Amino acid sequence: MESRLPVSKPLLLVLIGLIIGASLGLGSGYAVFYPNMVNENSRTIEGRVIDIEDNIGELGVMLDSMNQNITSLGDSLEDILALADIINGISDRVTALETGQVALSGELDDVEGSLSGELDALEGTLNQLNEDVVDLNDEWEEVIIDLADLETTYESANNALESIQALVRENDGITIYTSYMANPSDGFIQDISDALYGQLIVENEDFGDWVAIFGETTAKILLNQEVDDMMGSLVWNPTENTEVGSDSYQVKLETYFRFELSAASITVNKMHVEIKATVNLDTGAISAKQISFVEIM
Repeated sequence: MESRLPVSKPLLLVLIGLIIGASLGLGSGYAVFYPNMVNENSRTIEGRVIDIEDNIGELGVMLDSMNQNITSLGDSLEDILALADIINGISDRVTALETGQVALSGELDDVEGSLSGELDALEGTLNQLNEDVVDLNDEWEEVIIDLADLETTYESANNALESIQALVRENDGITIYTSYMANPSDGFIQDISDALYGQLIVENEDFGDWVAIFGETTAKILLNQEVDDMMGSLVWNPTENTEVGSDSYQVKLETYFRFELSAASITVNKMHVEIKATVNLDTGAISAKQISFVEIM
């Protein structure tokens, strides 16, 4: 070989052993064909030379094979040395990893101890939270019961309010009609005056005599003026409030009053008048106004 292999003493001894073994093998081969040369004296020189050349050729083949084995062994030794370097590198890394593992184990122990304390504190906090949740659930159940009672109370109050609203709405018709009667139209004043005239002419003799003197037309004019003057002072009280349609009520009112006709010097201590009309709650319109009853008491 042209280059010297950097091998250790044990490997060199192995190599020398292989070379010696190969040499011994070659010698054995030579001992085999040499007797044949001696025993074949009768053969011609040319034949013996040919045999020797053949044997030498075989020896060259054997030497080439041994040479190839030595070359392959050198390559293998280089691979072995490279592998040894790799193994040494891996060993160093394993050693470093073991050292790091020991350090990491210590750190993990420290972290575990720290976490153990924190977990204990956290468990205590969670236990307190659980107790708070239990207390909160108890309080929430009480709140639900209170809400149920409150809902019942609210429904009762709401029903009462609706009833009051309905009653107030019904009374809206009374309010509208009584407000109207504080200052009724001239036509309705005339209707009331005519109703009073009809009752007085029948039941009051003095009024009849006065009409006979001044005439019916004059009597009605003077009576109408008297009714118009007292209309704002009359107090009208509801007697009926009946629903007659959608948002419409028939309202009946009555009033009691002392009647004085100064032009005729006539006084009636107590008269009773009842009136009725249909009131629309949405529009406030008053229709079908009537004097339903008049009496001298």
